[in-house]
Amino acid sequence: MRFAFANTESFQEADTVVMGVPDEGGSISTRRGASKAPGRMRRVSHRRLVVRREKATHLIQPQRGILASKILDYGDIKKEAVAGIVERVVRAGKRPVMVGGDHSITYEALKGLSRAKKGISFVYLDAHPDFICSKREYYGSVVCDIADLKNVDVERSVEIGVRAPELEEMENVAARRLATITISDLVGMGVKEVLREVGKRVGKNVYLSIDMDVVDPAFAPGVNMPTPGGLSSKELIYLATGIASGGLLGFDVMEVSPPYDIQDMTSDLAVRCLMETIASARNAGISRTSR
Repeated sequence: MRFAFANTESFQEADTVVMGVPDEGGSISTRRGASKAPGRMRRVSHRRLVVRREKATHLIQPQRGILASKILDYGDIKKEAVAGIVERVVRAGKRPVMVGGDHSITYEALKGLSRAKKGISFVYLDAHPDFICSKREYYGSVVCDIADLKNVDVERSVEIGVRAPELEEMENVAARRLATITISDLVGMGVKEVLREVGKRVGKNVYLSIDMDVVDPAFAPGVNMPTPGGLSSKELIYLATGIASGGLLGFDVMEVSPPYDIQDMTSDLAVRCLMETIASARNAGISRTSR
């Protein structure tokens, strides 16, 4: 089964390539299940984004116009293949979209991007800074691992929604001058001002990464590290689509954990966020490159 909004089977024709990465080998959470997310989210997309009427099916459209992108569901891939496939997708002038899986997959995606593009900045929506450097190559060290990539500019990147940092992470954020907008900051600033601040900081080659635990567990209970006091569903979609409207190299949605979900609330929100973000993303920053 492919995502309900996938509308081409041709890599050549596609402008957006969606890949499932059913892997949680980088997680040390006591709650397991993120590897089940790509399959569950595909099934949920057919239940929540498709209307069946008089023997015909009709796709629910995004809030801002019709879904005009040519979207290929590439299927599921192994984590170790992510970097190579992402590089190929970007060099072909297309936008890669990853569905995890645990958040360590984001490092593999940016590894591939950094082979094809320079001056990459990222916007990282997460309850946690993921900036542990004393342990590497797992879901808590993603930003530290990304910072080692030569074409990623941490000082032009932003974290949004942070509310559960460790002391080491706070020190690393300050040392590397990574802009951080906490939930308290967001409440004070408002989402419009947050988008303005993001626009001032990031460059033209932007990658967006969404850990679904950035959302309050009242709206998204099915995650591996639920943390109270997060974004609402509408704030998540507003921020994701607002960031995407400035142009994205690619993006991901990570850390949905179906075994801990309630009536597929988290998968439903993640699927909606996927479609809305694809629809809002323009082709800025995407161009064909050669080796």
